[in-house]
Amino acid sequence: MAAGLGFKDFTTGEVLTAADVDGYLMQGIWVFASAAARDAAVTSPQEGNFAFLKDTNTTTYYTGSAWTNLDTTGMVNPMTTTGDMIYSSSGSTPARLGLGTANQQLRVNAGATAPEWFTPAAGGGGKVLQVVNATYSTIATSTSATFADTGLTASITPSSATSKVLVFANINGNQRDGGSTGDMYVKLKLLRGATDLIEFENRQGIFSSATTLGTGGTGTTYLDSPSTTSSTTYKVQFARGDGNGNIRVQSDTSTSTITLMEIGA
Repeated sequence: MAAGLGFKDFTTGEVLTAADVDGYLMQGIWVFASAAARDAAVTSPQEGNFAFLKDTNTTTYYTGSAWTNLDTTGMVNPMTTTGDMIYSSSGSTPARLGLGTANQQLRVNAGATAPEWFTPAAGGGGKVLQVVNATYSTIATSTSATFADTGLTASITPSSATSKVLVFANINGNQRDGGSTGDMYVKLKLLRGATDLIEFENRQGIFSSATTLGTGGTGTTYLDSPSTTSSTTYKVQFARGDGNGNIRVQSDTSTSTITLMEIGA
């Protein structure tokens, strides 16, 4: 078989020779039993010649200096469904990634070995998915250094176990009763269920006079990771810090608030 001669624009009436047919017209993808058979038949290959080898099911092309495989594996198309994708699996073997479902996203798997489809959390990462708010205005009084409930509480049911909950708690009217003696202040604590999250306090209510009320308000912000899709309760407790006598939260005219925000992962 003659080597390909490239491209030629034949004119009307021109007579084709055997060499023309072999060199110009037979420049499709040649088929040979093996590389040895190809090399024996095509002794002077030209850049751009293509040849298919039956023994390895590979397509080769001539670069101008050597025959090179068009693909390295004799790839058989693994795709079976519209929307399928091909990726290189172990050993550079072509593999099929089936079409995902609506709104799924593509990522690398945990082992960093292959792509995979996954369903993102509802609403997307970093977005506020829901908000819960509660208020409480009943006065709570204590003489103890042991934490007790203020009455301020709220519950939220996360839509995903990977969501976080951003808690805003504001306790108004933290003070000591006028009949108390000694310096005191109000200690506060945020809890998720029975789990302590953070302590905070109001030292604006420190007074040594037995007839003076220390007044003010105290707030905190906390980003929690409850890791659940069950209903989760957050609450605030209070206790006396130092001194002796009565402390109280929520004065006659104040209202405390707690706000829970679910943040998508």
